[in-house]
Amino acid sequence: MSSSPIIVALLGFGLTLGLIRFLAPRAERYGLIDHPGGGRKDHTDNTPTVGGLAIVAGLALTALLAQFAGQVHPAFWAGLLIVALTGAADDMFDLQPAIKFAAQIAAALLMSYWGGLILLSLGDLVSDKPLMLGRFAVPLTAFAVIGVVNAINLCDGADGLAGGLVFIAVFWIALMSVVSANSGTHALALGLLGCIAAFLAFNLRTRWRSRAAIFLGDAGSLSLGFVLAWLTVDAAQSRTPLFAPVTAIWLVAIPISDTIVCMSRRLAKGQNPFRPDRTHLHHILIDLGMPAGGAVALILLIAFALAAAGAAGWALHIPEYVMFYTAMAVFALYVLLVQSGLRRVAAGRTTTAGVHKI
Repeated sequence: MSSSPIIVALLGFGLTLGLIRFLAPRAERYGLIDHPGGGRKDHTDNTPTVGGLAIVAGLALTALLAQFAGQVHPAFWAGLLIVALTGAADDMFDLQPAIKFAAQIAAALLMSYWGGLILLSLGDLVSDKPLMLGRFAVPLTAFAVIGVVNAINLCDGADGLAGGLVFIAVFWIALMSVVSANSGTHALALGLLGCIAAFLAFNLRTRWRSRAAIFLGDAGSLSLGFVLAWLTVDAAQSRTPLFAPVTAIWLVAIPISDTIVCMSRRLAKGQNPFRPDRTHLHHILIDLGMPAGGAVALILLIAFALAAAGAAGWALHIPEYVMFYTAMAVFALYVLLVQSGLRRVAAGRTTTAGVHKI
């Protein structure tokens, strides 16, 4: 079968669409349902959590039918299977965090030791010489993979957000790989784009649908995080790198920044960094009065602009250290804006409490 970019993307879209149609009516039978309730959930209806399983199965079938499965290292499929099955089990049985963490470590180590994808260098971040990682390469690779996986998982708190963020990052990876004729990367990225697009057709809120018809589930958020981590490390550290590591920072700027800020705040308070709360960016915007759909649209617009800036730096050959320091300045601005938003949310709650007392 032809593996032209359009065919691969359309194949992924069609297969995932069909899988969603097949799995959604059967979700309740297998316990793949997200029930409303709790302070962090904004939905009010039971919702199937089969989106992730449909994406993973759709991507695998796309790779087979478009004949690019052999271009992707078996370690990718093994790692993806581990995180997808672990996520599905968590969706059904609510696993202990340690089990999910162990699965992520296993997938990351498979990626490095079997797949050969290791962050050997962080690039020319501080000078014109690469910052080599040496003996810390494998541990830091695992840390980066687990970080991306959890960043996507933690962003999965509003309809269309996690899927949209991964779609944007993968879109730019696919575009850069097609421009560079990097067939090994672009086939996987294009197939994934089609799969995510089919999911978003059911997950995004529109004027015709006020709520998501399906969710990713942990099977989806963990799997998308793993695939994104694989694509970025492969693009930055393979034998023929597509872009510098600093470009990857721009591609995942929003989910990584959100995770760093939230976890740092929890640790500063002596709390579990994975403790759920409403301090993520989408929660802040919603608590400030923005409609959920509007909050997601704004975040995705910012993510697209930042990823485009990273791609522009790649295309224009802007020095890596310039892109890195600019990214750090953007992160500092992000922290200030989030802190301001949290103060406004807290002030609003205090005012409301005072009104109720009166």
